[in-house]
Amino acid sequence: MRPQILLLTLFLAVLPLSAVADKPWEPIKDVTDQHIQEIAQFAVTDFNRQNHTNLILKAVLGGKSQEEYAGTRYILDLAMTQPSSCYQTTVLEFSWLPHYELFYFGSAICQV
Repeated sequence: MRPQILLLTLFLAVLPLSAVADKPWEPIKDVTDQHIQEIAQFAVTDFNRQNHTNLILKAVLGGKSQEEYAGTRYILDLAMTQPSSCYQTTVLEFSWLPHYELFYFGSAICQV
């Protein structure tokens, strides 16, 4: 394992939970924003890579974000075209690195 990944993993393991709870979740006002689309595409691509699937993103249906110590955490509701289904994902965007980390990707009920 590369030392940077090991250090990042250790940092996230000891990150105090109180840092996550300090700031409220904010709804994402513009789900068509290029940055939100980039995060959604990252989540789908990373999920496909890890699970040997071929989901195709159709749209971001909604979401919320929360500022925390390590960066910004996003929860996004996603619609897929292949297969026609919906998922919810949680992605952390690190504030000091140009890097995303996929924390959760699971099926959800489509809310249009």
